[in-house]
Amino acid sequence: MSFLMTRRMFLTAVASTLWFACRRQAGETITTVNVELGEYFIKPDKTEVPAGKVRFVAKNTGQLEHELIVLKTDLPAHQLPYKQAEQKAEEEQAGEILGEIEPDELPPGKSAELTLDLISGHYVLLCNLPEHYKNGMHIDFRVR
Repeated sequence: MSFLMTRRMFLTAVASTLWFACRRQAGETITTVNVELGEYFIKPDKTEVPAGKVRFVAKNTGQLEHELIVLKTDLPAHQLPYKQAEQKAEEEQAGEILGEIEPDELPPGKSAELTLDLISGHYVLLCNLPEHYKNGMHIDFRVR
């Protein structure tokens, strides 16, 4: 094989690899879920999304600090284990915490974002500040 032919094959392989990589990145979609939090509710605009990148845009419309936890679990949102002494759900016992918007990121009137790569399954969105889970700040969320 000649040098020019080898070089041409190499350059074609590099160009093809770059083209496929760019197409894959350009084709990657991010699903946005807008979530309103307040006393004492969590209202996502979607409760089911396709697997892949999911961007949660949380807005605290309440008067208190809130947080948003994304928990992968098989348990229904209203049946997570509960620590009575701390007035909080036992999120670590219920499943895997995949991401969180902390209370200091979500004071009253503010918004914050969290992007996660989610696989198919059942999740719970919750605020787990003392007494918030118990007062109804949880909702089931599905990824298909």
